[in-house]
Amino acid sequence: MTALPTFEEGVRSRTISWTDPARARFRLRDRDGYAQLREMASGAAAPPPAAALIGMKMDKVERGRVVFSVVADEMHENPMGTMHGGIIATLVDSAMGCAVFSMLPAGTAYTTLELKTNYVRPIVQTTGVVRAEGRVVHLGGSVATTEATVRDAHGVLYAHATSTCLIKRPPGGAS
Repeated sequence: MTALPTFEEGVRSRTISWTDPARARFRLRDRDGYAQLREMASGAAAPPPAAALIGMKMDKVERGRVVFSVVADEMHENPMGTMHGGIIATLVDSAMGCAVFSMLPAGTAYTTLELKTNYVRPIVQTTGVVRAEGRVVHLGGSVATTEATVRDAHGVLYAHATSTCLIKRPPGGAS
């Protein structure tokens, strides 16, 4: 039997630390989505652990518009040496979902029902920082539609996306 190759040469490691997300949710539960996101963007509240996992950062929060960024890194690579499409999809889904959340009252939740991402050019390590800007197109009583773009520091487009989100309002909440 042939021995499997070992890949110890060039091995890298990364330690991920995060704050208990349930504690942050509990502390912020009485605030609307915009206030919760502002706390996260300012560093006053911890972001969700998934953001730490891929190195994603919330750069801007406005009502109906949120911008996330990530630095293209080798840990994001697929076998071709480009950023894995799932990382890009996570980036746009986060930007679009948080744009919806920024417009929701306290006690109201959302979830992505549908996500479509178009990849128009590869993102590689030399691309550097890419930003996903998510915007709400329509906010209804139970459904919101959104759009996002992913661009580098020079404004070059790498991906664009749309999504539909389900809004879960509390019983007796406004529609």
